[in-house]
Amino acid sequence: MQVKNTEELRRELIELLSEMDVVQRGKFILSSGRESDYYVDIKRAVTEPAVLDVIARLIADAAGEVDRIAGPALGAVPIATAVSLYSRKPLLMIRKEKKGYGTSKLIEGDLQKGDRVAVVEDVTTTGGSLLKAVRAIQENGGIVEKAFVIVDREEGAVEEFKREGITLIPLLSVSDFNHS
Repeated sequence: MQVKNTEELRRELIELLSEMDVVQRGKFILSSGRESDYYVDIKRAVTEPAVLDVIARLIADAAGEVDRIAGPALGAVPIATAVSLYSRKPLLMIRKEKKGYGTSKLIEGDLQKGDRVAVVEDVTTTGGSLLKAVRAIQENGGIVEKAFVIVDREEGAVEEFKREGITLIPLLSVSDFNHS
């Protein structure tokens, strides 16, 4: 099997996601409450093994030295799981809010104080929901220096993370699909 470089993997991911029509045109309300004339529907794509395989290789190779891979529920859990399997790094799942029963945990998985954690997300606009997940890890003793997103909508998330001292690395940006 031929080993692909990062640019070849990026092109393969663009092709796979384009075939699945992940960027849809129309009128949509985003999770931020803003209206948009397009929507990045990556949830279905991350149920496909071929897509998860490419994503996992791109993120695992770029993550560097980390102790854990984390993803906020729901959309990022398959992504984080794929990266965890590929990198052999333990998985953390971050709930949107603490559950009101059982152990009432916000983070599922074994997070130790001082663990270096790479956080993954499916899509970012402003980065607000991903930053909530990062803060949950930080408040529980984890260190986050890098976060990864499959598709960045190029609406301020990268800059917001930079202000927080964290590198947000988009595998792709929405502009990658304007030409395909």
